[in-house]
Amino acid sequence: MPTYQTLAIVIGRTNFGEADRIIRLLTPAHGKISAVAKGVRKIKSRLAGHLELFGETNLTLATGRNLDVISGAQLMWYPHELATDYQRISLAYAFATLIDRTAAERQPQTGLYSHLNQALHALEKGQGSQLLELWFKLRLLNLTGVRPELSHCVICGTADPAQTYALKLAAGGIVCRNDAGAGDAPMSLPAIKLWRLLSDYPYDTVATISDGPALATATLPLCNAFCEYHLNIKL
Repeated sequence: MPTYQTLAIVIGRTNFGEADRIIRLLTPAHGKISAVAKGVRKIKSRLAGHLELFGETNLTLATGRNLDVISGAQLMWYPHELATDYQRISLAYAFATLIDRTAAERQPQTGLYSHLNQALHALEKGQGSQLLELWFKLRLLNLTGVRPELSHCVICGTADPAQTYALKLAAGGIVCRNDAGAGDAPMSLPAIKLWRLLSDYPYDTVATISDGPALATATLPLCNAFCEYHLNIKL
């Protein structure tokens, strides 16, 4: 069988048969793939320590008829500190699940790969806050092509800083008070500005915004609702 090599982040694992596992992987060039790690659940398996969940691994795979087969693996990086913090490891599971549900199979996913990599490294550094969660989800919306419109009212085009705005899910962004409906959640100008910054910049750049954590706590439910509406994912 032809073989190929790739970096990959392990985003999921499912036991298969008596000793095998199906490993779900996010790769830069091949997108999301599922591959079989044969015998990986045996005590003496050479692959076991290199296919840990959330780890970044250099893989050799053989192309199979239905599933590719992992023939070699070398762990490059692993977030060891996550195991000691329930909040951070819960976020890691949530991030991996979102990637699993949105990444395309067998298509280049360099943006999503870099995004997940940044998020896992931030979690390893102890940054398991709602600001990080909001950043991850807004950047994910951006990378998947359903970024909320935050520069002007999506209905009339108003971009007046003296105006008040709300988030209209069905319209895909903010609307001014004249176009807002009863069910549209208000968004303050500082919150809109924060969402713009989180959508555009790496987390290390926005992590030190002074009022970021409070605004993230207040507006994360709005982001969750936007993700559920536009990505068709239940959070």
